[in-house]
Amino acid sequence: MTVAVAPQFNPFDPSFTESPYELYANLRDNDPVQYSDLLCGWVVTRYDDVAALLRDPTISSSVHSATPTSVTKIEIERLAEQPRAARTIVMMDDPDHARTRKLMAKPFRVAAIERLRGRVHERMHTALDELADRGRTSGGTAGPVDFDLVEDFAYPLPVEIFSEMLGVPGEDQPKFRRWTQSVARSVDPVLPADERYESIVALDEMYEYLAHQAALKRAEPANDLMSHLVHAEIDGQRLNDLDLMSQLVTLYMAGHEPTSVLIGNGTLALTRHPDQMEMLRNDRSLLLNAISELLRYDGPNQFTRRITTRPTTLGGVELPAGAVAYAGLASANRDPRFWGDDSEQVRVDRANASKHLQFGAGPHACLGSHLARLQAEVAFTAILDRLDGLEVTGQPVAATRMFLRGLTSLPVRATIAPR
Repeated sequence: MTVAVAPQFNPFDPSFTESPYELYANLRDNDPVQYSDLLCGWVVTRYDDVAALLRDPTISSSVHSATPTSVTKIEIERLAEQPRAARTIVMMDDPDHARTRKLMAKPFRVAAIERLRGRVHERMHTALDELADRGRTSGGTAGPVDFDLVEDFAYPLPVEIFSEMLGVPGEDQPKFRRWTQSVARSVDPVLPADERYESIVALDEMYEYLAHQAALKRAEPANDLMSHLVHAEIDGQRLNDLDLMSQLVTLYMAGHEPTSVLIGNGTLALTRHPDQMEMLRNDRSLLLNAISELLRYDGPNQFTRRITTRPTTLGGVELPAGAVAYAGLASANRDPRFWGDDSEQVRVDRANASKHLQFGAGPHACLGSHLARLQAEVAFTAILDRLDGLEVTGQPVAATRMFLRGLTSLPVRATIAPR
């Protein structure tokens, strides 16, 4: 009898970049809690194990809780050089995490986010109006337009929307896009030295810029997120300068990139499941559920890292205290043990789609989930309403990253209907 053996997890393998889901399925079936020599940690891939890891109150988010390894030592050295990066809310444990989250929460509540709907709607449709002009003949007749859905729509719009929400002047948004593309790479646990250096330089520039903007908001508050964070106070406590800079960088990165990925990945998924796109066109009451399903099927967040603080058993494997665990969010979201035999298919009417783990779970559940859903709802409504005959015309290109997987290019053609 031949015993199946799962391959070693390797985020640098070209097949992982193209599509990691076959590897995830192999790991789930044959080695669901695999120790990775490359990452010096455990790769966890089944839904129940990932959910348990996220919800366990004894689990830490701080790398300083980990038993030293070659990977964690490099990160701790980097954080020593960049102490502000260590204060990001995503790496905090309670009580610091709970205190900081409480100070940041108000602008991300449902009612506050809903007030942005009109602004988001106008920006999305203005972008499509501008694209439509590319296909307009001299006589004014609308024709098919070739464009890149990621470069021309899915990426720049969430950047603009969150920049405006944060209070970044419009003329400074291009440099922020450059900074965040570089800094976002630093989240991956293993990164070439030259890319690590570039991300550090970008982070320094970003901090310097934000410190200047925060000083302006402190002197003259405006109706924006940065002003709120500068002046937020609960029980006499405010964010100190170190925490403020860390949270501003975290929010900027988390505030637009996952949304951009969701729009790009989700559109590609719908073009590959035309029956589901047609179902959605005909029944818009399914849209919010469809967004949850697209997050489940091919969402942006592939992994999140956690540290055990005591011996913890996952999938029959005991992890010692101080172990680094990579919770495979994307793998869990395709696990047929939880989702059923059609887990590899898009079903916009899937009854339990909202159980996906893309936004995490437990105390570190994503603070910006309402904003992401609102932007996705407006974007997909615009795509369904206005992109007639939408088809993919070239090879989609995915970014070479472990933690956040998204398209950098999606060439399409469509006739853009008027508003």
